[in-house]
Amino acid sequence: MLKETPRSEDAGKPAMNCADVPMNFNWNSEESPLSPLPVNMPGEPAASRTAGTEILSECLRDGLQGISGYPSVDKMMQYLHLLDDFGIKYATVGIYPGNADTLDATMKQLLARMRDEVPSIVPSVLSMCTEDSLKWTVECREIHPALESLVFMGSAPSRRLAQGWDMDFILDKLDTFIRKTVEMGIPVIAGTEHTTQTSPEDVRAIVRTQVEAGAYCIALADTIGIIRPLGTYRLVRFVRDELEALGASEVKLDWHGHRDTGNALSNAMMATAAGIDRIHVVSRGVGERSGNASLEEVVLNLAAIEAEAGLPVRWEMRQLLQLITFYEEMVGVPTPEHGVLGQRYSHTSSGIHTDAILKAYGLADRAREAKDFALERRLREMARTVYSAVDPATVGGTQSVGVSPWSGQSAVRLAYMNSGRDPRQLSPETVERVLARANELGRELTPDELEESYAEAYAPHGA
Repeated sequence: MLKETPRSEDAGKPAMNCADVPMNFNWNSEESPLSPLPVNMPGEPAASRTAGTEILSECLRDGLQGISGYPSVDKMMQYLHLLDDFGIKYATVGIYPGNADTLDATMKQLLARMRDEVPSIVPSVLSMCTEDSLKWTVECREIHPALESLVFMGSAPSRRLAQGWDMDFILDKLDTFIRKTVEMGIPVIAGTEHTTQTSPEDVRAIVRTQVEAGAYCIALADTIGIIRPLGTYRLVRFVRDELEALGASEVKLDWHGHRDTGNALSNAMMATAAGIDRIHVVSRGVGERSGNASLEEVVLNLAAIEAEAGLPVRWEMRQLLQLITFYEEMVGVPTPEHGVLGQRYSHTSSGIHTDAILKAYGLADRAREAKDFALERRLREMARTVYSAVDPATVGGTQSVGVSPWSGQSAVRLAYMNSGRDPRQLSPETVERVLARANELGRELTPDELEESYAEAYAPHGA
């Protein structure tokens, strides 16, 4: 990637000492007369807020900066089709590549195919405040007429010191290149890196500049994942209030968060509650360092709030597992064992858990025998969620049961039932022998070992 260059040379400057190193602003705790620390905050966004919040996929831009190789255009197009089918209509697909000709050609080919194959997805690219970056953005716009540009500069004191910038320089660059991009007919999302480390005074000046230069949207970025929910709420409300004061309440707000301190989901939820219009996400939270806000975590929570309020869910949730699984394979990131929709998200071998699940299925069977099919459906849903917050059927998955030393008879029978067979066919001797093998090995049986145990010890009841 092209490196941003300092405004001035260091030659001839006096030596720096500790007093010269500026402090970044801490939105989590630092006092400011412009933005008092909030006393009361909502616990989560209201359904009316989530229903108006869009999702922007950073999977093919920021996500790819956290892996070792770039996927093929064919693979990325397959993923974009999955995003489209799932219901995500905004995707960032590039950043000015500087002299990386191969990357430049790849991104432009991707834009051309997006234009022809998935016209319902609005693409965006990141553009630095340089003439070369603007020229590249215009070339991309010529390929895809719906393209938008996120024009950005770094803004935190530490970044300014490292780059040799001052605020006047940043404001001038933002004003110049936002205006030039808008004049080219390209909608601008105006951004700053390190927004969450920039003081209220400087954020105010930046927002005014971005609005007056013609940006239709402003992106607030937690570039290093340092902010917490309190700080997120405070920052978003501050910017919303500034937009109101400028008579620019129609300007949209984006939130771009990272996972470095584990707050990306909480921050996305609080940003939504505070008035954000769009959340940036990546499947599996892939990205630089600890990664980005996770697509699956954000949509699961927003969808739950909407469904509980009786509102239609905007995404095809049954395709969620397929979407994130394809992304994992495309970028070479293994499925996590645990975590949201990890390998074991719907898996159990605990005897206490499987006993409740099996009994719930028994109630459903009795409802079916009584021809109360509505009750049967409800009971089968209960069986899938009595020990799981996520019903696997709603995200395109299946319930999974294993047999281990901490299992009981219910686990053996439930695992047999989940394989499509009648657990009543298993004799008590078969069940005990399967459990004995798990106890002997001292661990959970693999699927193959479980099948072997069923076959070796199979003893069906008589007719």
